[in-house]
Amino acid sequence: MTDSQRLVETLRRRIRAYLDDGDRLGLFEPRASADLAELHEFCISHAESVPVEVVETLAWLHWTRWQAMPEPRDLDIARALFTEIRDTFPELIPPEFRNPDRARWPYAGARVLDDLAPDADPAHLDTAIEMLEQGLAAVAPDDPHRGVHLKNLASGYVMRFDRAGAPGDLDLAVQAAVAALRTGSFAGSGADTFRETLEHAITRRYDLHHRAEDLDKIIDVSRARWQTAASGDPGRFRHAGTLAEALYSRYDEAGRRSDLDEAIAVRRAEITRERADFDEALAAFRAEPVPGPGDHLDRAAFLSRLGTSLTYRYTVGGVDTDLADAIAAHRVSVEMAPDRPAGLRGLAITLRMRFLTAGDPADLEESVRLARAAGTALRPGDREYGAQLTVLSQSLRHRFEHTGRIADLDEAVATGRSALENLPDDEPERVLCAVNLLSALRSRAIQRGELTDLNEAVEIGRAALAPLPDGHPHRPLCLSNLALALLDRFDAVADRDDIDEAVRNGRAAAETVNPADPDRQAYFFGLARILRIRYQDTEQPADLDDAVEAARTAVALAGADLPTRLYALGELSLTLHERWRATDGEADLEEAAGFARLAIDACPPGNPNRAGYLYLLGRVLQAQEKVDSAVDVWRDAVETASGPPRNRIAAARAWGAAAAGREQWPSARAGYAAAVELIPLQAGRGINRASQELLLADWSGLGADAAACAVHAGPPGEAAQLLEMGRNVLWGQLLETRTALTDSLRKRAPDLAERLDTVRAALDRPL
Repeated sequence: MTDSQRLVETLRRRIRAYLDDGDRLGLFEPRASADLAELHEFCISHAESVPVEVVETLAWLHWTRWQAMPEPRDLDIARALFTEIRDTFPELIPPEFRNPDRARWPYAGARVLDDLAPDADPAHLDTAIEMLEQGLAAVAPDDPHRGVHLKNLASGYVMRFDRAGAPGDLDLAVQAAVAALRTGSFAGSGADTFRETLEHAITRRYDLHHRAEDLDKIIDVSRARWQTAASGDPGRFRHAGTLAEALYSRYDEAGRRSDLDEAIAVRRAEITRERADFDEALAAFRAEPVPGPGDHLDRAAFLSRLGTSLTYRYTVGGVDTDLADAIAAHRVSVEMAPDRPAGLRGLAITLRMRFLTAGDPADLEESVRLARAAGTALRPGDREYGAQLTVLSQSLRHRFEHTGRIADLDEAVATGRSALENLPDDEPERVLCAVNLLSALRSRAIQRGELTDLNEAVEIGRAALAPLPDGHPHRPLCLSNLALALLDRFDAVADRDDIDEAVRNGRAAAETVNPADPDRQAYFFGLARILRIRYQDTEQPADLDDAVEAARTAVALAGADLPTRLYALGELSLTLHERWRATDGEADLEEAAGFARLAIDACPPGNPNRAGYLYLLGRVLQAQEKVDSAVDVWRDAVETASGPPRNRIAAARAWGAAAAGREQWPSARAGYAAAVELIPLQAGRGINRASQELLLADWSGLGADAAACAVHAGPPGEAAQLLEMGRNVLWGQLLETRTALTDSLRKRAPDLAERLDTVRAALDRPL
């Protein structure tokens, strides 16, 4: 055997090992490379009489090497050698090289794509794409495999975009995938694999550019995939999820209600499967065996997303069945995946929403518990951390409004601040988080009279509103809440600019809120209050008339919805009473009394608003010359421990003044004494000096009034005691004679400041 024959036999064994067994190593190991080089030297030295088997072997070796690891040089050599023998010995060459029009090249390109490693030389991918492109030019339009070649080419373009990031490759991928689908010839692989390639290419382009036309195409393709999937096809469930998410995205961007409805219908169809009862369908869905170990999480997420979509449709349409179905879907989702934060958060939100409409405290308690549980697996920096804190803060704030527990309010503020810090500026939930924190700060300012809380609330409201363009769905919400924060600050410091800005923002919010928004009544309630307060400053009758109309609209829209109904009823009573004072219209006074009683009757036990509504009813009764009844109502307000101290002090003062006016001195003394005893709760050590001074300026004469009544009611010694008590309370607060907590101490030693806060709060509690 000659050397050339030995080399040919050795290299052919390596070629066969690759073709039969996929052994790539044998083509590239040093001995193979040495044999290849030696055989090339033989060809050069025998250029005039090279045996055909030598040319064939060299060509096949370079061809298989290129298939195993695409190197353009190997392909060029193989092409040249096969060309030398193609006409004489066509049976010795592969199909890709038999036809000079390259109709077989797409198959070779596809094999390269299939074997391409993630870290392969980019030139290999370029070569595969080039073979597909050039080969397709030679494939007849009616070739049954043309669609497959186009689909493979589309996949190659996407692979190259993922590696190199050239946007033009995505355009080419979409064009190739569309052309592949249009051939209608799927070579036995099924149309869905072609739609999958197109869906993937368009989705990658949409993720890059966020063009509406691409989202439309994604919806069309995913809808076709879902509708054509057989009922038992495991992929049908995934297609439904993809379609629903795309529809929800388009609804979020374009606001078309039909997209939201279709997204819900698609998810429901996958769950109900012809079952009429939704709860039964959920139970059956939960009981179904899952194909893979991680599929139960996918199914739980599918239910959770359905619950979220139903919740959103409830917020824009107010259909009670949507809220009930959302809770049912979220609950089953949590049962399927108890530790999944998004599911726990979704159920917490829907339960809180049901509390706000139905008033069952158990829903609110469960909402707080679930929101806390959602945070156990999350840490700062986690994508869901800020959203979870927002939900917890919201539920705590609403629980405070229901129970009056100030600890809930403090935690709501602290949690809300942390949530805002952990949400990126471009996060859509950031707006709602800011509004929640603003509301919590306002509530705490009402409880404690802290001016810094109001200033912070105004700053947060302005920052949240600034980036929102006209027409943004959250803009009315931001306008309304900023208006209320400005109103509260005007009430504290009487800056006319604040109340004028509040009116402008409040009107804009009421005029632009979605007519289908189930919380629309809150916008009119807020506007009514703002207009009433400005009337008290300007005495412009138009403001008062507009306030009455806005309050009536709020009551009409609220229906039985708590707690907004409470606010609307109370505000309507206030505005009617205010208009009676201006016009002496008895009908207004009668209505004011009726609406105040409705507000009180609707207050659940412990609701902090009850004290304010009782104080209001007392004023109306006093105007009706029912002073004894007014005093009884004010006494009830003073004894409402959950009420804001400011309202309770106002009720106690009104009680004392009314009784003194009728020379009922023991009762007057008791009213004024109660007011003095409540001052430390309002002007306590938890608020800053400026806020204390504003509050104490209103109450400086309470001790003297109490003492004067005691002079008429009893022995002089008791009057002196009351006078001294009033002076001690007021001066003790004003001069901070007990070790004061200054701003400097809070900055330099926050831990010590917190400890002193706790001790002082304990000392301030009555024995």
